Amino acid sequence: MTDRTFARLKPEKLDELAEAGYRRRRDGDLARAFAEAREETRPEPRRLPARRPVFLLAAGAIAAVTAGAVVVSTGVLTGTPPAQVPPPGTSQVVTGEAGASPTAKIDARTFLLAAADTALREKPGSGSYWYVRQRTASPTGYWPKKFWDGVAKLQRQEQAEIDRTGAKDDELVAINEKYNKKLAELRESVYPDGPPFKAYVVETEEQWRPKQAGGTNRTKRSDREVVFPTPQDEAEWRRLGSPKLLDDRSQSVDDTLPRPLSISNMDITLQNVGDLPTSKKALAARLRAQFDRLPDDDKEFDLYLWQTAVDLMTAPTSPGTRAAVFRILADQPGIRSGGEVKDAAGREGVSVAVDSDDGYEFRLVVDEDTAELLEYAVAEKGEDATRVTFEELGWTDKLGRRPQS
Repeated sequence: MTDRTFARLKPEKLDELAEAGYRRRRDGDLARAFAEAREETRPEPRRLPARRPVFLLAAGAIAAVTAGAVVVSTGVLTGTPPAQVPPPGTSQVVTGEAGASPTAKIDARTFLLAAADTALREKPGSGSYWYVRQRTASPTGYWPKKFWDGVAKLQRQEQAEIDRTGAKDDELVAINEKYNKKLAELRESVYPDGPPFKAYVVETEEQWRPKQAGGTNRTKRSDREVVFPTPQDEAEWRRLGSPKLLDDRSQSVDDTLPRPLSISNMDITLQNVGDLPTSKKALAARLRAQFDRLPDDDKEFDLYLWQTAVDLMTAPTSPGTRAAVFRILADQPGIRSGGEVKDAAGREGVSVAVDSDDGYEFRLVVDEDTAELLEYAVAEKGEDATRVTFEELGWTDKLGRRPQS
């Protein structure tokens, strides 16, 4: 894996990924720095080596194990009738009466500036714990034992070459790229026509983060299931012996570890996120300074900004800071609107998106009336999207309790 690819990862448990050998060794410093902010210390299943943008590892990388069976649901993400909710990876355009054309497209900049004004009218809340409930749909798949045997062999070969040559810096990059090509060839040899079926891991995650430093964090997962987009995909999965697609993971984890906002914003925490600048100029300067300190030669500000925007929109930022985030996004080149859409929960919002230079689309769905972030999705051109739907956010006074309306 090259540094350019690494810049698109949110490095959670990076040392445990199957493709861990395909990185420059200095990236280990970031992984160790982030280790303090891990959700838990459970061992991870073997992961499919694949490029993933910044957001996706938090939402769930592609898990692949080789045996067993799972309970499969053909329902949609939240149990809403299928006619009301699009399948994972798509947005549903809001239409009028039967036969009417889609709602007229909304200018992205105009919408974001209006959302900034709406955010300013929000009343800040308070409590002992910040609560987030989200529903995530991530593509998953099955890779046979011969693939994982090949991955292990490539890892051993790469490490042996590094040890033999004492490669550093640019030499390391060349070796990484060499074995990255071999990995791509291995994947192509196993599935020359692409994976035999499509499937998604869908789960609900609740998080409680304490307002006071040193308090207890809690992460609770529930309703994990595999969803197949078509009956044909499910039939092919069964034909292959119903391989296990869900990894075993703890349903509830408590810890008292410090929690930075993200790997890209290690100095922003729940304790100080409410003190961020409230003017566009000051916040932009703050974020630019943080970006400049990131130890990655191939980092890109636009991708950092979109990741950070999601982080800030789902944290207890002040109304002024939220407004500043929208105004900064409105100034970004290439931003476009997808008009009115429905998120995975069937709620109406406005979609805004931007494309990266190497073919990824980053999409946000924002409530027009409240300026709340309803959903974000990331997809590579021609590939399935990972989508995270925020069902509830707010303050609560008791660990394990949801906000009281």
